Amino acid sequence: MAAKQVPRQKKLRSAGLSNPNAIKLDIPTPPTLRECLARGLFGSGISPHGHREMTVAHSKQLIERYPSLYRLADASPVPSSPPFAREGFACGDGWFEIVDRLSTKLSVDPNLVVGQLKEKLGLLRVYFELSPLPSNEIEEATDAALAEAVAESRITCERCGKHGENAQREGHWSVKCDACAAEEARRKKVLLPPWMRRLLALREKTVFERSKLLAASGERSRLDLSPEHALALLEKYPVLYREAWAAPTNPASRFACGGFEISDGWFGIVDRLSARLAKDSALHIVQIKEKYGRLKVYFEIDENAPPDPRLDAEMEAAIDEAADESERTCEVCGEPGTSEERHRWVSVRCGPCDQIDEISAACERIAERMKDMALATFTASGNIQDAVRLALVNIGHAAAGQPPKSRERLPGIDWQRLERLKETQAVMGMNADELWRFAGKEAPKLGRKLR
Repeated sequence: MAAKQVPRQKKLRSAGLSNPNAIKLDIPTPPTLRECLARGLFGSGISPHGHREMTVAHSKQLIERYPSLYRLADASPVPSSPPFAREGFACGDGWFEIVDRLSTKLSVDPNLVVGQLKEKLGLLRVYFELSPLPSNEIEEATDAALAEAVAESRITCERCGKHGENAQREGHWSVKCDACAAEEARRKKVLLPPWMRRLLALREKTVFERSKLLAASGERSRLDLSPEHALALLEKYPVLYREAWAAPTNPASRFACGGFEISDGWFGIVDRLSARLAKDSALHIVQIKEKYGRLKVYFEIDENAPPDPRLDAEMEAAIDEAADESERTCEVCGEPGTSEERHRWVSVRCGPCDQIDEISAACERIAERMKDMALATFTASGNIQDAVRLALVNIGHAAAGQPPKSRERLPGIDWQRLERLKETQAVMGMNADELWRFAGKEAPKLGRKLR
């Protein structure tokens, strides 16, 4: 995978709750990244966990050594702030030395400000805030330093810093040495909840077997194509989707591994497209997914098939028409929607589904903030309690905007209780124990239900 060069003039945005009816509370500004690190916390009051967050000690070293480059560590970590102000160094500790060497080279330009630093697809990614144009010599040196750091991250274990391999593990790309990969696999088997273990076990099945098992179990995910719709497509177009019966062990066979990487709202589009593509018996799908809010379809043609320019043009036209239709169709429910950036991802949503995504994202942020936090710490922090209250009010307003049809699709949600959260005075009157119970227990469950 070639390293992607990131334009230094890229202006970063981060998505927060965008409900126009949300009430803004007059709450204290949360602590900055530097202040959190000084208290031994990671990010905006979040304790460090996992292996894709640099430790507090190493984060403090980088910020102190390169204060100009990482000046956003002193910025207020509100939702509209660049990601670095809220997340800090979002990569594993094994890349500390790579980031340190890169920072030395980048700091020669005093106007350069890091807006985000993270791991993506197993590679180090660095994005900059908008800054004055540098000289050609400095820009070339910056691009060369970035390319060198990205190449080094590709072969460096993100966890321990030893030589590693960039590979897809359980659906995610990461760089691990053999020892860390084995240890992570062992820990996951022990620590993962039962529902996650079942999900990983399903990935060892073919797409057809997986769909059969999910249909029989009744398990559903709002953001995945339902097993009933998947089976309907496989049974109607078995030749087109022949890889659904292939073992998901070949990394080159993306459909055999991932199946239909879309949601139910695009089922009709894919069904109509499949009927047109099935006219060519030499063609079969190797991947079908959503990318940048648009349907993407990749296919292969049998090597022995005679060339047919007219049929090829017809197939390409069918895919283009389906992709154009997907850009104006809500991927979740199939109603008319708009394509725009939401929560750092481009997606197509109608108004109600967009609000449900906001509820889910708010629950995930609450759960992330509360992870590994003791009740005593939560009770003593008025900032964190007020941040939870603000999230609850926005959840209430988003829930109140759900029409009956949207609520019927999610019958397991207590909509009336969520709707009551829009009452600001009631939420402000919740004590620390009530907030703790919702943030620590109910929010993670609600977030999973809505996903």
